[in-house]
Amino acid sequence: YVRLFDLPGTLSGDILRLERGLPPNIPRHCEMEGDIIRPLNQCPDLPPPVVDDDFEETQDIVAQLHVDPSKHFVKKGKYRSEVETLLACQGGSCSGTMLSSIWFLARPWPILAGCSNLDVYKTWLLYLIDAFVCIHSLGIVHRDLHIDNCLFADEGSGLVVCDLESHWGQRAAPEIAFAGGLDAGWTFHSDIYDIGNCIKGIVYANAPITNQVDWPVPPPRQAIVDACMRRVPNERPTLLELRRMVGDLPVDTNIKL
Repeated sequence: YVRLFDLPGTLSGDILRLERGLPPNIPRHCEMEGDIIRPLNQCPDLPPPVVDDDFEETQDIVAQLHVDPSKHFVKKGKYRSEVETLLACQGGSCSGTMLSSIWFLARPWPILAGCSNLDVYKTWLLYLIDAFVCIHSLGIVHRDLHIDNCLFADEGSGLVVCDLESHWGQRAAPEIAFAGGLDAGWTFHSDIYDIGNCIKGIVYANAPITNQVDWPVPPPRQAIVDACMRRVPNERPTLLELRRMVGDLPVDTNIKL
């Protein structure tokens, strides 16, 4: 058994990237953190067996939706909360709703990889914050914001937050309990923390899978990330304060990230 830590530029990071093989004569069971190899007394227990899907019966609540299969992507609902969230948002107010039908939206990687303009990033962040203003105004905690749950329009013309199940979620915020199940402690404050993490993902066009590596964001965006990711939940900015911070970013199409 070998446990590898993803630390770029080190032995363990290079092995994970298939740039180096395992060194010879390593202990039978060990962990590699960077360039440090530690023997383990025994192999950890195997992971628990995969549990059955916990999908809920949604047929009755789905019947409340107007669905046109010729226009809408139809999928089987997993949780009642995702339909309840959709119904709530349809009665709310969200910036860009009238234009969303003509946006060309895509997963983040192709678009982010070709963008380094601060003005475009600023526009995306404002859309992101406005989306959370909408769902928080309806009493909804997203729980699962990360870069894979954002759809981007090219040239900063739009960003849509998706996956509004409000069921399982990220456990990045320090106050979220890993063993808490669906009552792990997600709040509006933990959504703010996840916005900070999401900004990192947007800047790097990447989704870090470990918190063992520091991913600094170029100034002045680092101050926004730091504020969102404060360890004490009530010390994080409100969405209004966050929008003001993003709005104060300089607008210059020549500034690169």
